[in-house]
Amino acid sequence: MPPLPAVVFEHFRAPRNEGPLDPADAIGCVEGRREDSVLRLFLRLDAARRAVDAATFEVEGDRSCRAGLSLVTTLIRGRPLPEVAALTPEAIGAEFGLHLENLPMLLPPLEALAAALAALRGEPDPFRRDGRVVCRCLFVREGRIRRAVRERALRTVEEVQFWTRACTGCRSCRLEVEELITRERRA
Repeated sequence: MPPLPAVVFEHFRAPRNEGPLDPADAIGCVEGRREDSVLRLFLRLDAARRAVDAATFEVEGDRSCRAGLSLVTTLIRGRPLPEVAALTPEAIGAEFGLHLENLPMLLPPLEALAAALAALRGEPDPFRRDGRVVCRCLFVREGRIRRAVRERALRTVEEVQFWTRACTGCRSCRLEVEELITRERRA
């Protein structure tokens, strides 16, 4: 596995844009990768309400998400909303020179961004009812697994492990993960 790029360490050790944003036009709030964690991403739009003027974040309980949130909030400042809404882990990775192995760390920050964009549009939080916890070791809910399978066209437990961390602890949830993959692939 290649070493972590220096930019990841820089954004973890000295995150940019950390702290609440007041006033904020929208706040996206999602669970992190631990049971007690909460990620909040704050957005403020420009005067025309077409681009992101400022973006900040707060993290409770899961410091591992700080680097990803710092990268995302740094990248979206000044960008038009359609471009921000279309961001993928691969696009962010290309922008910062991340390796494939680094991309899964961007999923929770991108979920927080998607929740903030939904709030801007007056839509309900897409992650509010994310389902039951499937992987108790690493606190991965059914919704996160289903989304990863659907959005990334995952076919194997190993791919789900890579993108969500589900089934990488005690692995007692393997059968449930296999069933979710099968059901989601059929739908």
